Amino acid sequence: MVQILSLIHTGDGRLSSMPYIPADVTNLKAKYRRESRLADIEDTIAYFDKKAKADPDFFYRIRLDDDDRVRNMYWVDDAARRAYKHFQDCISFDATYLTNMYKMPCSSVGINNHNQSLQFGCGLVRNEDTDGYTWLFKTFLECMGGLAPMNIITDQDFSMRAGIEEVFPLAVHRHYRCHIIKKAEETLGPFFADCPELHKAFELCVDHSLTVEEFERSWTAMIETYQVQDNETLTNLWEKRMYWVPTYFMQCFFPFLQTTQRSEGFNGVLKRYVSPGNSLLQFAKQYTALQQKILGSELQQEANTTLK
Repeated sequence: MVQILSLIHTGDGRLSSMPYIPADVTNLKAKYRRESRLADIEDTIAYFDKKAKADPDFFYRIRLDDDDRVRNMYWVDDAARRAYKHFQDCISFDATYLTNMYKMPCSSVGINNHNQSLQFGCGLVRNEDTDGYTWLFKTFLECMGGLAPMNIITDQDFSMRAGIEEVFPLAVHRHYRCHIIKKAEETLGPFFADCPELHKAFELCVDHSLTVEEFERSWTAMIETYQVQDNETLTNLWEKRMYWVPTYFMQCFFPFLQTTQRSEGFNGVLKRYVSPGNSLLQFAKQYTALQQKILGSELQQEANTTLK
């Protein structure tokens, strides 16, 4: 920024002739950020009201705490609401997306008929507790006309799981398998290195069992054969087996299950549009720009399908 200003000021980019130093620019940015933050919530609400007047299907809800500070927020445009009616068969609620200056993560990704990621609204939760997620899921259900997702995939988050069980009791809920395996391998890695036969038996049991009965029989045989009944990590994986082992939900549609590439890829796109220092209003405007990009990509694919 200072380099650009020096070009404007002197024409040759010499910093020595500048009437201020980089620290002055940093301080001025901080001053502007403090001033804008005071009016940020009011400006964001005004922005949402303006969008709602222009688009009757634009939806937003804001929840305040006892001190009239924003506790939760959720908004979604008309295009996402229309798309959800067709593509609600699997939704990923991801609380690991970038956080803005209010430290509130956002989430909710689907997939369309062109294998493209769709963002079904944006939810911001200041406190990642069960109450916050329950409010978010109930608001999501309200804006989608009571149409609950059929299958849900999330990270291992107890608060989110409790909220899903309360709001979407009929949905099939699973966790990202790669998250679970990656975390388990932090402790099982050396263990498997010392016993490669156990590692092979583990992979065969998890990846190649075709029925629940076959998996449970293979797992029990593996535990007894290698005498690992006291291994805490394996015991923990067994207790959570219904949330990550493929054989328990082979009849369900989970396109995100084996990898986090889709959610992490979408996170990367989001980071190109917004930064952690953005105000809430900037975040909302850039989110709108991102939605327009997604819509444009989908229209291009529809055109390709029709013409080619």
